[in-house]
Amino acid sequence: MQTPKLLRATPGLRTGSVRLGSTHAYGFSGDHVRLDAELLVDSPAAAEGRDWALQLWACSGPFDGHASAGTLVAQVPVGPLSTEPQQYVGAEAFAFPPAGHGIHSMVMVLAAGHDGRFDEVHDYANYPRPECFAQPEINGTAGFELGDDSATLSAEGITNPRAPDNLSGTLSLELWALAAPYTSGKPDGVQLAASQLGCLGGQQAWHDVRVDAPVASKPAGNWHLSMLLREWTPIGFVTRDYANFALPVSWPEAAEAPVEATAEAKPAAKPGKAGKASSKSKDKDKSGKAKPAAVSINTASAAELAAVKGLSKTVAAAIVAARPFAAFDELLKVKGLGPKLLDKLKASLTL
Repeated sequence: MQTPKLLRATPGLRTGSVRLGSTHAYGFSGDHVRLDAELLVDSPAAAEGRDWALQLWACSGPFDGHASAGTLVAQVPVGPLSTEPQQYVGAEAFAFPPAGHGIHSMVMVLAAGHDGRFDEVHDYANYPRPECFAQPEINGTAGFELGDDSATLSAEGITNPRAPDNLSGTLSLELWALAAPYTSGKPDGVQLAASQLGCLGGQQAWHDVRVDAPVASKPAGNWHLSMLLREWTPIGFVTRDYANFALPVSWPEAAEAPVEATAEAKPAAKPGKAGKASSKSKDKDKSGKAKPAAVSINTASAAELAAVKGLSKTVAAAIVAARPFAAFDELLKVKGLGPKLLDKLKASLTL
């Protein structure tokens, strides 16, 4: 599910014809949340011709109908409504809490739309108790060193503040080049480097984290760099915490080259010092030609995967159908991709 970042009431629609009743609630259970609500339908005609959904938003403050920054935490489609004046709807959905460790105002929203897109806000209700989500987090200063072929990612600490019996999913520390500093949702940019750290028990921490990872790509253009701490879930990796770096980085179109950079930042978008940049020659293979950028098995299209030497269109399509993958070895489950072929492809592929 995409995670919109702006909540606003649709002008003219909050008329009371279809609205939330006095009874509504949400409840979290692990990675899921249940939404329940009483709906009041004063005008059956207003309910017809639309699909409906309950949404739960986390906002920076109570919502008053005007545009407000926030994160869509969960959405429960309920389909068309009946003509009954009073009806109850509810279901469970996967939760996408906002990354970081801020305090959020929670808002229940009654939305309508078509074809799975619910962008008409008909009613909303604020909850008096704020939420602070317990999820793996970066502690202290985070930093990176970016060279030609590899990157070093570091953090003073990484903590799992959940209950002692709550083991995290596999945690991944990643460096991203983004169009804008990271705030929430799916990263809008290119993953430069990533290192999987393993699982971390509740109420436990890793200290002085420092890992090396190959650089998968250095895309041309001007970018904001962010370090993301992501956790493996039943639906793939989800961002739990982040650190934005103050100094943007750029790479040229031509073969002259990548910029070497180092930087430090506080977690949760509190930038620290960002640093030096210098030009170095682009990676080349033995023939002197520039090495092609590694292709992501989790985000590339079937056509992009099929362009990798050794991958047929059939196997590329099978990879797309089987993802997401938490590790390269999971590719062995894909029909037509054996150990020998996987070994040959590792230099051309990335997670």
